[in-house]
Amino acid sequence: MAVDTLHEHELFRRIAQGDEGAFREIFDRYRGRLYAAALKMTRSAHLAEEIVQESFVTLWLHRLKLETVDRPSAYLFTIAQNAIYAHFRKGMLEKKMRENAGARLTQTEYAVEERLVFKERQQLLQNILRQLPLQQQLVYQLSKQEGLSRSEIADRLQVSPHTVKNHLLKAVKYIRTHFHRGMIILLLLFA
Repeated sequence: MAVDTLHEHELFRRIAQGDEGAFREIFDRYRGRLYAAALKMTRSAHLAEEIVQESFVTLWLHRLKLETVDRPSAYLFTIAQNAIYAHFRKGMLEKKMRENAGARLTQTEYAVEERLVFKERQQLLQNILRQLPLQQQLVYQLSKQEGLSRSEIADRLQVSPHTVKNHLLKAVKYIRTHFHRGMIILLLLFA
């Protein structure tokens, strides 16, 4: 076992006995790493900070279990991950409650808005497709809109299946990136 891991086991044992100094050492050692992981998953500095605080509160509240922990760092990151998932679940639950309680649109209004959003999405996709190089446009249309296989596209365009695969991957990556950005703008406009 590495020296660092042995030291962390000792710190966890001391925290289990209520040693606040050991807790502070673990906090100082892991605060930045937990924050970075939480920020990466939540993309919110405020929420990442909440996750870190919540994780260390949980660690302290369950300190009596710490003497039996085999991998202290994994234990801490699991606590943080569980806190992140709990925030996401809470957010989804709140969203569902708002949707159920505040369904302001009638079915007809919703259907009209849904058709409008669909039309805007289709227009956005067409605009993005026009930005692709010609060969990527063609490969994408043959694959996604006409349903041809890679080998069928390769035969039709007289290129290798590997070339078709590369064009398709590049096209899909470009479309996803730009479609996502475009949808955010559309949603902001509709909001």
